[in-house]
Amino acid sequence: MHPSPGPATASPVHRRIVALCALVALLMCSPLLAGCLKRSTTVGDRFSGSIVAASSPDNPAGTPQIDVPDSMTDQVSVSEFSQDPKQNADSPKGNGTDSDKNPAARLRLAGTKASFVDLTMGQLAQLGDMIADSFGDIGISVDLSATRRDGIVRFRGTADLTGLLPNRDYLELNLTFGGPISATNGEQLSDNSVTWSPTVGEGADFTADAEYSDPATAALPSWSVFFGLICLIAVGAVVLLAYRSRSTAPRPGKPTPPTGASAGTRTR
Repeated sequence: MHPSPGPATASPVHRRIVALCALVALLMCSPLLAGCLKRSTTVGDRFSGSIVAASSPDNPAGTPQIDVPDSMTDQVSVSEFSQDPKQNADSPKGNGTDSDKNPAARLRLAGTKASFVDLTMGQLAQLGDMIADSFGDIGISVDLSATRRDGIVRFRGTADLTGLLPNRDYLELNLTFGGPISATNGEQLSDNSVTWSPTVGEGADFTADAEYSDPATAALPSWSVFFGLICLIAVGAVVLLAYRSRSTAPRPGKPTPPTGASAGTRTR
């Protein structure tokens, strides 16, 4: 009677191959995963532009000062703003045209200008509070918001500027979208830029619609598809090798298949 063969186990070589393939698959997938995590914080609609908040230098309450939240210091820069109509009139380019179009151009102003880049929709909404706070405790309010529906981005804003004086205060908002503007109640500066200079001392509305594809949808580059296929192939190879190198030993309680000799003995 021949002794039954011992349980078959995966060879050390096979185990090392499986482990090596698993490591290679992980290394191949890591750039894709890292890239996805990075893009998740940067893709989406972004807005750039500037805010000007100013008033007469002799304003008893002081000139407006825009404060930037700590979370936006990398995207918003603040500088001093000043306007002197006398200097503009004395300059070779001063021909009075701007004063005819915008009465505020005749005012002597001082304040701050905040330039911003790559703001998200949530950060864009914070600009309203920054504008209102810059004029101090005079009871004005500014609400700004942007939403996307399919291929259209809608910007809407309302402002209560009744606490400001027409011959003393000035507000300007410039906004650049990620695509061409199709409709606005502001003055369009280019295909994707618009500006508003609302009349202070009353309510104001800001509207603009821009049509362009969602950056989040178009953010998947071809290399990520390539890496995705490589990851699938690597994982499939690991599964296949693991299956082939699996143990073929009988489970406990399962009878051992007879060998050829013993099977021949039983048939006689």
